Amino acid sequence: MSKQVLTFQDLRSLCAPNGPLPRLATVERWAQAQGIRYKYDGHGGIWTNIDALNAALGLRAVQEDDQYLIDLI
Repeated sequence: MSKQVLTFQDLRSLCAPNGPLPRLATVERWAQAQGIRYKYDGHGGIWTNIDALNAALGLRAVQEDDQYLIDLI
């Protein structure tokens, strides 16, 4: 998963890393519960990108003009 686009297979692996690969409905429910925005791929699956996954996790890229806490003190 070192690419920008996460395929349905990638999402299935994230949804159930230690179990059998889940079906589409299970992956959709999981993605919705985690707040991951996704699109349908037209082949019976869904896809997203790393930015949508990071946003759902509360992560974002550091911007050049961002100040760190130490800079604000």
